[in-house]
Amino acid sequence: MAGKRHTGGEYMTNEDRRLLVENLAEMRELKGELKEFKLHVMGRVEKLEKKEAERNKERLSVVSVFISSAALAVSIIVNLFKHKR
Repeated sequence: MAGKRHTGGEYMTNEDRRLLVENLAEMRELKGELKEFKLHVMGRVEKLEKKEAERNKERLSVVSVFISSAALAVSIIVNLFKHKR
C-alpha cells in the first residue's frame, strides 16, 4: 500500500460506501427541496412584480389626472383673461 494512491473505490470500506450512499441520497433530497424552494420563491417574485406593475399603473393614472386637471385649469385661466380684454 505504501506509494499507492487511493483512487476512487479502490480502498473503500463498507462503512465508506455506506456513508457515500447516505450522502448521495441526502444530496438528492436537498436538491429536490432546493428546486421546490426555487419554484416557490420565483412564484413570490412574480406576484410581487405584478403588484408593483399594478401600483405603477395606478401612480401613472393619478399623475395623468393631475396633469389633465392642471391643463384644464390653465386653459380656463387663459380663456378668462382672453374674455376680459
